[in-house]
Amino acid sequence: MGNNAKNYYEKLIAILIYMTFFFSFFGSFLAYPKISFLFMYRISLAFLLFIIFIFIYYFSIDYKNLNNVTTYFAIIWISYSLLSFIWVADIKNALRDQVFLTINLIVILIFMYFAKLLKPLIIYKIVAITYSISSFVGIIEIFTDKHLWISKIPQYGLKHVPSAFFSNPNDFATYLVLFLPYIIYLFLLSKNNISKYFYVFIIFLSIINIIFTESRANYFAVVIIFLLLPFIVNNNYKKETIRFYFYFIMFIFLIVGFKLDAGLINKFIEMVTTQINSLFDFDVASMSSNVRRELLTKYGFSILIDYFLLGCGSGNSRVYMEKYKDITINTDLHNWLLDILATYGIIIFVLYFIWYLYQIIRLYKISKRLNNDLSIGAGATLISLICFIFSSISSSKMIEMRVMWLVFALSNYIISLYNHRKDAIEFGKGNDSNISSSLG
Repeated sequence: MGNNAKNYYEKLIAILIYMTFFFSFFGSFLAYPKISFLFMYRISLAFLLFIIFIFIYYFSIDYKNLNNVTTYFAIIWISYSLLSFIWVADIKNALRDQVFLTINLIVILIFMYFAKLLKPLIIYKIVAITYSISSFVGIIEIFTDKHLWISKIPQYGLKHVPSAFFSNPNDFATYLVLFLPYIIYLFLLSKNNISKYFYVFIIFLSIINIIFTESRANYFAVVIIFLLLPFIVNNNYKKETIRFYFYFIMFIFLIVGFKLDAGLINKFIEMVTTQINSLFDFDVASMSSNVRRELLTKYGFSILIDYFLLGCGSGNSRVYMEKYKDITINTDLHNWLLDILATYGIIIFVLYFIWYLYQIIRLYKISKRLNNDLSIGAGATLISLICFIFSSISSSKMIEMRVMWLVFALSNYIISLYNHRKDAIEFGKGNDSNISSSLG
C-alpha cells in the first residue's frame, strides 16, 4: 500500500482514538442495561485495536516510537503478572485483573505510539465537554436524588450524593479531581471572558460535587491542586493564574452575597467539618472508616510478607483478604499503591514508582520550557499525577478505573508528542513557531 492508504489509516486511527477517549468517560452508561458489559468504550476500543492490527500488518512498526521507559515497564509488568499465575490462589480473579491490566497498558501505549496523529486541543476539548456533562449530571443528582441506572447509590441508601456516570461517589470524586487541573488550565488558555466564566462555573460545580461525595481523600487533593498551581504553571500564565483565583473567589462571594446558595454554603461547611473530624475517629467499637483502612493496610503488608515480597499475584489481593472480611468488612485494599505492592510485589512496585517519577520530571520540564498547547497539557497532567497519590486512596479498586489509566495515557502522549516535535526541529522540519501552531 502507498502513502495515500497509510494517510487514510492514520486519520481513521486518530478518529477512533478520539471516539474511544470520549466514550471512556461514560463507561457502561452507554450500553443496553441487559448487556451492560458491552458498552461503547469497549466497542470503539475493539474496533480501534482491529484497525491498528491491519495498519501494523501493512506498514510494520516504527520501533523508535516504542523505545522508551513506558514500553519496557509495560512489558515487564504484564510479563510478571502472567508469571504470577504460577502461585495465584484463584485463577478466575487472576484472569480478570490480567485483562484489565493488559488492556489499560495497551491504551497507554496507543496514545504514546500514535501521539503525532492527535491534536492536543481536541483532546482538551473532549475532556472539557465530558467533564462539564458529568458535573451537571452530578448537580442534578444532588438536588433530585435521582441517579443513572449504573449507580449503586440507591443500594447504599445515601441521600444527596452524586455519582454521575460512575457506580459510586468515590470513583466520581476521583475522576473530578484527576481532571480538574485540565479545566483550570483551559481557563488559562481561553482567549475570551465568556469561556473563562464558563470554566470557572464548571470548576465551582465540580467542587460542589466533590464535597457532596464526602470523599475525604479527594478533599485534600483539591486543596493540593490549588496550592500547586502557582508553582507549576508556566511563567507566561502567572497573570492568568491570579485572574483565575480572583474570578473564582468573586464567584463564591457573588453566590453567598445574593444568597443564591439556598443555604448550601452552611451545609458545605458542616459537611466538610464532619468529614475532617472523622479523620481522627479511630473508634474500634464502631469500626470507623479509619479503623477499617488501618486494618486493610496492616493485612495488605501481611500479604507481601506471606508471599516473600513477590506479591499474591494478579487479582488475588481480594481473595487473600476474604479470610479477614469479618474484621475489615471490606476486601478491597482501598489504596492503589498498597494494592500494587501486595499484588505484584516489591519489584513491580519499585519499577512503578520509578516510572511514575520519570513522568513527573518530564512533564515538569515540558511545562516550564514551552509556552503552547503542550505546556498546558504537561502542567495539568503533572498536577493530576501528584494529586493521584491522594485521590487513589479513595476508590476501592483502581485497576478497573479507566480514568486513572487515561491520565497516564495523556502523560505519555504529551511526552511522546514533545519528543516528536523536538526531533522535527532538530532535523530542520520545523521551528519553534510551528510547535504552537495548533493553538490557532
